[in-house]
Amino acid sequence: MLTFVRATGERLRETGSILWRCFYSVTLTILCSIGLAFIPQGIESLRLVSQPGWNFTVFAVSVASWSLAAWYSARLTLGRIFAGNAIVDRSDTPYVRWLRTWLPRLLGVLPPTLLTVRYQLLGEPVLALAFAGIALAIGAFVLAPHRWFGSPLSRMPGSEASLRFVELQKRTVVTVVTVILLSFALLLAIWWKPVEVGNIVTAPSLMCFAFGSWILFGDLVLTYYFRHFKLPSMAAMPLLLFVLFSPWNDNHEVAQLDVAPGPSVRPAGPDRFHAWLAAHQASGALKAGQPFPVFLVAAEGGGLRGAYWTAMVLAKLQDDSGRRFADHVFALSGVSGGSLGGTVFAALVADQHSGALAHAPCATHGQVAFQACATAVLRRDFLSPILGYLLYPDMVQRFLPVPVAAADRARAMELAWQTGWTDSVGSERLSQRFDTLWEGQAGLRVPSLLLNATVVDGGNRIIASNIAIDGSFPDAFDAYHELIDLRRMSLATAVHNSARFSYLSPAGTVYACRDAGKLVPCASGGKREPWGRVIDGGYFENSGVETLRDLLFAMRPVLRQWRKQGYDIEPVVIVISNSPGAIAPSGKLDPNSARLDQAFLSELLAPPMGLFNTRAARATFAVTAERRDMSVLLPPDAERFLWFGITTANDTPLAWALSDRTFNGIDRLTKTPQSARLPFDKVLKRIPTAQNFVRAVQAVP
Repeated sequence: MLTFVRATGERLRETGSILWRCFYSVTLTILCSIGLAFIPQGIESLRLVSQPGWNFTVFAVSVASWSLAAWYSARLTLGRIFAGNAIVDRSDTPYVRWLRTWLPRLLGVLPPTLLTVRYQLLGEPVLALAFAGIALAIGAFVLAPHRWFGSPLSRMPGSEASLRFVELQKRTVVTVVTVILLSFALLLAIWWKPVEVGNIVTAPSLMCFAFGSWILFGDLVLTYYFRHFKLPSMAAMPLLLFVLFSPWNDNHEVAQLDVAPGPSVRPAGPDRFHAWLAAHQASGALKAGQPFPVFLVAAEGGGLRGAYWTAMVLAKLQDDSGRRFADHVFALSGVSGGSLGGTVFAALVADQHSGALAHAPCATHGQVAFQACATAVLRRDFLSPILGYLLYPDMVQRFLPVPVAAADRARAMELAWQTGWTDSVGSERLSQRFDTLWEGQAGLRVPSLLLNATVVDGGNRIIASNIAIDGSFPDAFDAYHELIDLRRMSLATAVHNSARFSYLSPAGTVYACRDAGKLVPCASGGKREPWGRVIDGGYFENSGVETLRDLLFAMRPVLRQWRKQGYDIEPVVIVISNSPGAIAPSGKLDPNSARLDQAFLSELLAPPMGLFNTRAARATFAVTAERRDMSVLLPPDAERFLWFGITTANDTPLAWALSDRTFNGIDRLTKTPQSARLPFDKVLKRIPTAQNFVRAVQAVP
């Protein structure tokens, strides 16, 4: 027994020594393989590159490059004799020889083999066969002798052991340097044109190319060459620099436009609501004794899934109502992807009233112009630009002691949204300052936005809105407050603050100015310094309903005032949920609805899983509480609270890139007979007749 324990311990020491020698080859190959083959977002990206075009070819090349880099790096680092006491250098047992020989080969064939299995499970046998061919080709290649990779050989000093590499040939060095230079060329291309490069080299290809270059740099530069010069391996140096420079290299300041700041004084919720009703009264759309619906929309977070579903629900209601729906939407509270979808809708409404929508490239079919434009703006790959920035410019930033603002990956996400909008609609709405969306005489006809984000230090809400965020919104910061330097941010930046779901999007650093230790408006010349960091609004509450509930309570005095004058105003809450399989909350929970997801490593995994799942639970609670509060404020009416949810059959991952099959599945939900499950008709039947709408359009420019 003692002999077995000793032998096992020796094998573990030998294994650890070998794995540390080719640390980057092993860890990055395993991580990238897991990310692509087992994580839902990675699996969705595989669907994305399988669509017609050159994306699959580029992806296949990137996987082959990554696989060969893993084999190449492991083969060279394990094949070299270095001076020192490392077990991998001085041990030549059969087990060590076997591991030195076969570990690099395994790393070379692992990625295409896993992708073969995954594509077969996805129902793509042709693509599975393609990767099977790649796996076989790489397998045959790594098993064959190679003169190109051959180097002068020698026996270990004082030993009759097998031959090992002593040094690399120049052509091998040229190969490594060439690959690293190509990686820097890709870095510069992404830095210069992130959206355009992302259209050619999509997210999974970028990840494979990046991991391949990291493997070569980590194993052959940080390990091989340092050991070659009789220095310790620097494999851990990137982690050390990452930690050491982190206090000084934050380059994620929330972007500001080079324009004058927007107004810090805005109407409070009740004042805005009163003015909004008065405008409808003046136009003749609001008449005493006639029902007048007021829609308040809450759009749940969920990446591109949430953005697309939110925009399509609102766009369908606008198109099907003859463009009358938006005139009855007073406010929209959004979180993360819901903020993007709601903002796209509000911006389309603004362009409708400015006349820009009539000339938009996406609005060629007038009867479904809103749906066509929402599709054109959002049916895009927003993941590749930000992932490219994350893996290249922003990754280099993490190892520098000073911040480089141009390397902030948030720039890529916001630029991708702005490009999608401009290419599709033709205007510059998303690139302009946030508050300009409500400028001009038609500003009251654009729904108010409440874009919810979370402050890291404290966990409170911070809300960007054209409405003043005052005491009506308990424990919430006003992003447009004069003491917070955010009043020059673009509409896209305001949306991104609500959608900064780490770690893909970084926490945004917000600045303010201080004088004698107190905050002052930055225009007064105080010292500008960090105020706080903002992240995704879903960390606080993912449905957006909590903020909408605060607004509804603030609106009560105005509702009572107008009702006393004989106006039959009917607030209706629309909740757009995009959690696949979610159903409208029904109050008391049935124990049959509970489930035990897993018991594996529960001691370790139970706390983080519980915290993550409360994200959805808090959203459900907020929705339930909103419905309860409406029943107190207004006469009971089941159709005052309407729920739009994605069904389980259309399950999609939370990501910023979706395949055509996923988009098509969402589109089918808005078509009959699927639309019978969703309350589109309940919304439309509340909207006044087209005759009243025509009079409103004539009276309000």
